[in-house]
Amino acid sequence: MGSIFQNKISINTLSPQPGIMIWYAKIPEITRSVFKKDAHPDLRAVLNELFKRQDFIKPFLSHEEINTINGFKALKKQIEWISGRYLIKQMIQNIFFSNTCLDQINLSYRKEGAPFLTTHPDLPVSLSHSNDYTAAACCKDKGQTIGLDIEKIAKAPDCFFMKTAFTQNEILNLKKDAAQIFRNWTIKEAYLKYIKKGFNESLQKVEVINNEIFHNKNKINVNVFSTFIDTDYVLSLVSD
Repeated sequence: MGSIFQNKISINTLSPQPGIMIWYAKIPEITRSVFKKDAHPDLRAVLNELFKRQDFIKPFLSHEEINTINGFKALKKQIEWISGRYLIKQMIQNIFFSNTCLDQINLSYRKEGAPFLTTHPDLPVSLSHSNDYTAAACCKDKGQTIGLDIEKIAKAPDCFFMKTAFTQNEILNLKKDAAQIFRNWTIKEAYLKYIKKGFNESLQKVEVINNEIFHNKNKINVNVFSTFIDTDYVLSLVSD
């Protein structure tokens, strides 16, 4: 694990295997660093705000991205989106395109929601956020596939969530421990991103048992990486 300090943002870095990079940072630190003081949003607000390029200290969002942000109905969604975009653009610029301006690094989404770099769609990337953290991953090997998820560990979920998120077989193999439950959940969601389907695939078709993934009862040959952050967050990556 390493750290990068960028505009007073502490960006934590991980490399779970050669060629794969994960960055994660706190959303409040990002917002304090990218907004001008007179344009800093009230994070306690619920309703959305209308942002302009000049609200940011340095331009890192395109006009199209500003329009996307202003289309969201809740400020929380806007801040998460802005923070995630800032982090992954800094990562891509730092690792691949040092001479490219951040507002020229643009992401789009495939039909079922998977993100990709508009100018380099074959470069593997993945994004996630939860509460105070946002995380991004990329891979130097264009033939790779990755999926990333981060979640805040809350109290152990109720029976309704358990039966919705996990199969009976998974539940039988899970300890009654919130950290373990959320760890398995992040692995499952990371895998759904790995196959570029997200929640378009049934949760009951994917099982995570003893750190192994089964899809339609077939064992999937993938690498699974998980780590706990600040004791109350868990981050997982699924890769080839």
